[in-house]
Amino acid sequence: MKKTITTFLLLVIFLSLPAQSALALLRGDVSDNQVTFDFPNTATFSATLSAAADIASVTLEYGDRQLTCGSVIAKAYPQFTSGKSAQVEWTWDMRQSGSLPPGGQIWWRWRYTDVSGAEYVSEEQTATWLDSVHDWQTITGGDLRLHWYDNDQAFAQSLLDAGGESLKRNYEQAGLSADGVIDLYIYPNYDDMKDAILYEPSWTGGMAFPEHNVFIMGISSADMTWNRNTVKHELTHILIGHFTFSCIGVVPQWLNEGLAMYAEGGLDAGSQSQLDQAVSGNQLISLRSLNGGFSELSDKANLSYSQSYSVVNFIISTYGQEKMTALLAALRDSAPIDDALTQTYGFDTDGLEDLWRAEVKAAPRAVSAQPTVQPTPTFVPTYAPVSGAPLATTPTPYAVPTSSFSGESPAPSDSSAPQDSSPLQDNNFLILTVVMLCFCCLTLLVIGVFLFGFFIRRKNANAQGESHE
Repeated sequence: MKKTITTFLLLVIFLSLPAQSALALLRGDVSDNQVTFDFPNTATFSATLSAAADIASVTLEYGDRQLTCGSVIAKAYPQFTSGKSAQVEWTWDMRQSGSLPPGGQIWWRWRYTDVSGAEYVSEEQTATWLDSVHDWQTITGGDLRLHWYDNDQAFAQSLLDAGGESLKRNYEQAGLSADGVIDLYIYPNYDDMKDAILYEPSWTGGMAFPEHNVFIMGISSADMTWNRNTVKHELTHILIGHFTFSCIGVVPQWLNEGLAMYAEGGLDAGSQSQLDQAVSGNQLISLRSLNGGFSELSDKANLSYSQSYSVVNFIISTYGQEKMTALLAALRDSAPIDDALTQTYGFDTDGLEDLWRAEVKAAPRAVSAQPTVQPTPTFVPTYAPVSGAPLATTPTPYAVPTSSFSGESPAPSDSSAPQDSSPLQDNNFLILTVVMLCFCCLTLLVIGVFLFGFFIRRKNANAQGESHE
């Protein structure tokens, strides 16, 4: 009996499920499903969709693989001609949304319904955002994958070895390790590198994208030492970006760049000479001012790098690797830099600068009569993707899907934003409110009088009836 009842209940539950739920599981019949790149400007998705009945709606779902605080699925709605088979196409214009780095991973799938209500979903596809013009070659070692062209394999192996040295040094001195395979895209000159990404900054060299596990660089044909050091430097930014990833934490610039310089193995003679002159001439930069962006002036920027290296070298040499790892972990857990330093070492930024100045025999830190304004963390900070670029202290929005249609739709209004109002508008609103209240009161009074009269008449009628009896 129990078995019969259980079977009956299961049958009732199954039959009560919406038909759409079952239909949503249908695998899409999709052919010629591809993406075509006009690198670095656009990515065009196209396919031929088929269904059992005429297709009623089509949605392209797409995005890129990266480290984020939450999943983001972009959606586009291509135009099509309804039928049991439909050809669809839509273009992602990165000149409007912002460019992905070379080597970024793009994914997409098609979701569509027919007139019967059946929903179809295609298999998810992926593609690597990269030009097809150059003859890219690849060499792999450990957690690194190096891509290059227009150079021999000995050159590539030398840079790959430099990357391996950087991984080893970062792990031993700061507790940083790779979180997955890191892709290095090496361009034979600066111009090729600049052509590979839109809206690049005015400087050139290397660009790190921790959220994608990718960095790119243009090499110097005359200075292999610089090339190797750049690999070490940019790899460190990726390791720091992954280890300290947080939706509200911020890594100060002096620490980020100091660790990257430290991974190179030390200052060259020119940088060391400039730092020594700044020490002897009392021209050092306040450590608090290096929490944010470095100067655009080359001399001050170079000194900022050298000074950051010296401070980080002092911290690691004096207190060891475990303390540095603890400092980075505190920043990852959203502690402001002063709190993170105090929690880890027992001193704040000013205390660190005082100790470091004493170590390098510099003049004491100048104390301002006014308190120094400290940057506050934002909810979605962006990590500096490039050596020498300032850490952003304002949130960066996700890329907005851009339509391939020529028409433009108006921007939606923000209903939650406060709206300005004039005194005349406020007075009109008050008058209207008073009028409405008066009208409501009058209406209630009329209804009350009517009900009272009805009650009196009914009572009189009953009384008359009783008197007749």
